Amino acid sequence: MTPFLRLCALLGLALLALNTASAQSVPPPRALMLDGSQNTLPLAGRSTFWVDDSGALTPQQLETRYLDLPFGVRARGSRVQLAQGAVLWVRFDAEVKDNSAHWELELTHSGTDRVSLFHRRADGSWHAQHAGDHIAVRDWAYPDRYPVFALDPRLDQAVTYWVRIEHARVPFSGELLVHNHNTLRELRIHQQFLLGAYFGMAALLIATAIANALVFRDTSFAAYAIYVTVLGLALAASLGVGGQFLWPAWPRWNSLAEFVLLPLTAVSGLLFVRHVVQPRRIGRRLDRLALSLAGVFMVLTAWDVVHPTTTSLQAVTAAGALTMVLVYAMLWAAWRTGDRWVRWIALGVLPVLIAGTLPVLRNFGLLSSGVLSQYGMVMAAAIEAPLLIYGLLQRSSMQHEAQTRARALALTEPLTGLTNRHNFMLRLHESLVRAQRYQHRSALLLIDLDNHGWFAETHGREVADRALVLTGSLLRSVARDVDTAGRVNDSTLALLMEGPVREAQVVAAATSIVAGGLRPSNQLPVGTTLKFKVVLALLPDAASSSDLESNAQAHLDWLRSGLDTLRQENRRTILKLNF
Repeated sequence: MTPFLRLCALLGLALLALNTASAQSVPPPRALMLDGSQNTLPLAGRSTFWVDDSGALTPQQLETRYLDLPFGVRARGSRVQLAQGAVLWVRFDAEVKDNSAHWELELTHSGTDRVSLFHRRADGSWHAQHAGDHIAVRDWAYPDRYPVFALDPRLDQAVTYWVRIEHARVPFSGELLVHNHNTLRELRIHQQFLLGAYFGMAALLIATAIANALVFRDTSFAAYAIYVTVLGLALAASLGVGGQFLWPAWPRWNSLAEFVLLPLTAVSGLLFVRHVVQPRRIGRRLDRLALSLAGVFMVLTAWDVVHPTTTSLQAVTAAGALTMVLVYAMLWAAWRTGDRWVRWIALGVLPVLIAGTLPVLRNFGLLSSGVLSQYGMVMAAAIEAPLLIYGLLQRSSMQHEAQTRARALALTEPLTGLTNRHNFMLRLHESLVRAQRYQHRSALLLIDLDNHGWFAETHGREVADRALVLTGSLLRSVARDVDTAGRVNDSTLALLMEGPVREAQVVAAATSIVAGGLRPSNQLPVGTTLKFKVVLALLPDAASSSDLESNAQAHLDWLRSGLDTLRQENRRTILKLNF
């Protein structure tokens, strides 16, 4: 045999020896010393695991055959994909050194189908504890958010524990921790406080959204309430809160809740974003794609519930990933429109889109379960909720402002915002009737913007309109709460002062209007001011015939004739007709 062939033979024997060694069971790690020096000890690196593909072996059989089975050390973040009917076994030893504390094993992950802990008592009999989604939470060994089991309190004697885990379709990567009982209770109190804060905030926002939907008849708030409700239930299911408090006696629903509610959250979120941003304004393709994907998603979810397989779960997960991409596309298209409220909606949804990738990666076996995958969605939802409600309130405010303006056009003049001619004439008629009935006098001021035509000819129509707007603002500042200011024609405005009024009040109002117009304004060209001609009269006129006492048009024509007379006098700005 040549030296080269000898070398190949030696390498082959070495590889065979390595493979044989790796196939044999590794010795069990050292026992956990529960002496109180550490209140929490992870089993990662301190336990061994093996997958029983048949799922038929018992703890006693494993105990007998342990050295013959290929157990390996279970490292932190280990992920195991279990086939249908397969069981994951985890073995560890623990020795209690401190008799003042009780020790418990916790699986820091909800959604596991079935978890059991076995160990031999001091008399040699087997003791079993069970938990998991396939068992009603009230029937668990210790009802809690996550599976929790008590360890044997025997002192100074190592006890071997066998953890049996059934978890189909989703790769199992939950972490096993041994806690001091007091430490675990304190941890639960902190967790429940923070989760209670989120769920309380969610309930308040749902009530607020429903109230806004009913009061303002805005369906966007109703869609938001549905989305937040489904999201809250999905988070309750994934965090174990639902099984602990909402459906502790329904194991069938407890095992299905996460697989049903998470897809429903994606669908309701997709339809909520579609309803709010209205992608059909941007393009019909996005709108049709959103509706189509929502329908496909619901069909896939129904398939996964009726006939759950790994393939159906991956199809639902892929649909969830596509939904997040589509929501991002709709928000990006809406963001480019420049609407401020859309940007608040987009900023609110973005953290949930980012956190939503974690369960997708976990279901595809690309990410291990951990604190981020467990609580990432809760943190994202807590950030999302106030941003979304603020964005919706801004959107509703803009819509109602436009509707209010549209309704106000029936009563107000659109340029100046003052009462329009028709409504002003009604107010004038009513004022004349009241003055006649109660024997008092009101006042009418007719104000003409004398240089309106000059503004239009010299500086353009835009500046002339701006001068009218400033005139309207000046009249509103002079008018009392009971007075009415209106525009009666192109450059003439009127102020009705409800009675009883004194002559001095009317003259003071006219003087204030003329003086206010002469003050410089940054809204007008440099060196220009508003020049007014004001005619004022007390109504009804005592010298007029009885037929004109309640005739609003006759009184207005009377003041117009006075205004025509005043225009012929360049130096005079105020004309008093009957006082």
